[in-house]
Amino acid sequence: MRIAIFDNLANSAYIQAKVFHGLGHAVDLVPDPLDQYAMSDPRWEELDIELPTDELVDAVLPECRLPEWVLQAPRPVSDRRSLRAIAGLPAVLGIGQATRSAARAAGWRGGRMALERAWVIRTLRRYDCVIAYGMGPTWAALAQTPCLAIAWGGDITMLPFFDTGDWEGHATVPLPGPRAELAAQAQLQRLGYEWAGRLMLADPRFFPFAARLGHDRKSVYLGFLVDTERYAPGAEPELRRRLLGDREGLIVFVPSRQDWFWKGSDRLLRGFAMATEGRSDVVLICAGWGADLARSEQLIVELGIADRVRLLPSAMSKGRLRRHYRAADVVADQFTVGSYGGSALEAMSCARPLLVALDPDRFGGVYEPFPPVMNVADPEAIAAALARLIDDREFRLRLGDQAREWVKANHGAPLVTRVLELCHEVVMEAERGSPS
Repeated sequence: MRIAIFDNLANSAYIQAKVFHGLGHAVDLVPDPLDQYAMSDPRWEELDIELPTDELVDAVLPECRLPEWVLQAPRPVSDRRSLRAIAGLPAVLGIGQATRSAARAAGWRGGRMALERAWVIRTLRRYDCVIAYGMGPTWAALAQTPCLAIAWGGDITMLPFFDTGDWEGHATVPLPGPRAELAAQAQLQRLGYEWAGRLMLADPRFFPFAARLGHDRKSVYLGFLVDTERYAPGAEPELRRRLLGDREGLIVFVPSRQDWFWKGSDRLLRGFAMATEGRSDVVLICAGWGADLARSEQLIVELGIADRVRLLPSAMSKGRLRRHYRAADVVADQFTVGSYGGSALEAMSCARPLLVALDPDRFGGVYEPFPPVMNVADPEAIAAALARLIDDREFRLRLGDQAREWVKANHGAPLVTRVLELCHEVVMEAERGSPS
């Protein structure tokens, strides 16, 4: 069976494809040619670099040898959408029906979006099944290729509802772009999810959103896949010395961006201030970018912890991020949505104890045993958990070891078998013409 994995936001698809190949299952990665964000480039996973956050779009990354199964589209001649379509005109031949289908679903804007993804649609036709991230289900639908949709976050909690006004966080989070454009994307995303044979949900909190779209019966939970061989324990003595400066102490590392609504960055800062009051042997190393960076900087001053908090000024490639996990003694993730993302799991895979807020009602019914983390949400609980981890080295190491073993069992290579089973199911159902 010929399988393609489409889109590569946060390099999830590239990581997945590498694990597949490592286990002897050939798949191709089809990146979105219109996604020029550095963190979506497979090289971002391999490189050990940093970039200023204002250079992440259209970034010029160092050359890096990639596997031949990473497909590359012809480069557009311009960033302007009209010229992108013109640059792809040779590929447009043969997607007339796809363009008409997109226009019926989302008007002329939908038709234009299909033209912009002409190479993607034509490429996906070559496969028996597409494992589709982001808007990949849409392009699989227009290619008429059976599809396993993987929902990782905003693609199911926000995007399909941009034209109905009730996306996740709508009371606080504004539309991230022009209303008419996002409405067309929402209509196409619903078309894609309708086509998909299965919706693979990477977080239990996505089930209500799948139900709102009418797809609860074909939705299955399957967590993020982590490359546990690559994200493994290791020593980083030079990086530790650089981060600690002239101190002898511990490092708490926060890979999440500064965002009080989605990440609870303010809660962590307050908890850290309480846990480390009167001591100077612990430093907090944080990602120094995000929507609430200025607010976090002000709060750090107000809390009197500026001498032991360092905000890293640039975005780190995954290679460098992995080194920071290994250099840290404790990793803290997010404290508002009740779930974890890929960064948390990668840190756990590196045998680092994790502070995170997990909703027990969501995860208790999914995993037995419950994820071995310090499950905390408010500043006081964060402070108590940090204090224990700081003072009890044996507990800290034991929790890190448990975290790695749990990730290997629940987010490691065994997931590949289940994904392949789902691919076979959607292909067989498509051949029979039966609904999911």
